[in-house]
Amino acid sequence: MNYAKIRNYDIANGEGVRTSLFVSGCTNHCPGCFNPEEQNFNCGRPFTKETIAEIHKMLANPVISGLSLLGGDPLCQDYGGIHDLIDLCFYTHSIGKTVWLWTGFIWEDCYNPLFPDKDEDDHQFAQMALLTSCDVVIDGPFKMELSDRMLKWRGSANQRVIDVQKTLRQKKIVLYEGEHYE
Repeated sequence: MNYAKIRNYDIANGEGVRTSLFVSGCTNHCPGCFNPEEQNFNCGRPFTKETIAEIHKMLANPVISGLSLLGGDPLCQDYGGIHDLIDLCFYTHSIGKTVWLWTGFIWEDCYNPLFPDKDEDDHQFAQMALLTSCDVVIDGPFKMELSDRMLKWRGSANQRVIDVQKTLRQKKIVLYEGEHYE
């Protein structure tokens, strides 16, 4: 997996002050994408143990509320890359912080609680594990015709801000209603 950039003290991508990891690579190619250069899987630098250590150090700062995973698209990563992201989610939660993830995919197309057998498609199982390791997922492709700069944390009206843990408990999509959400 490659990443395009890491933004520390990010106030635009999620609630509070965050550390944001922009992974490289996306297969959705949404017209009007705000990060078209990051659709290329070879963009940026390799994600290494040193990168993980750097992110851990950033997240340890008490002013940081959590980790935001964007791109590119985190769900477009290969099996190893998705597992690296899952490990980051576990670490972030272990220090009492939240994880937000943006994807051009739709939740219902990626999350199937009746998944028959993890061995049938390990990649899809890993994608589901990544989704369920997050606190908030913003899903759906960017649609230029539904673009609205006034929307909080999303670019177009079709995208949803999903409260993942409530969604899993209630077995239906529950939209996020955070402290600062309007």
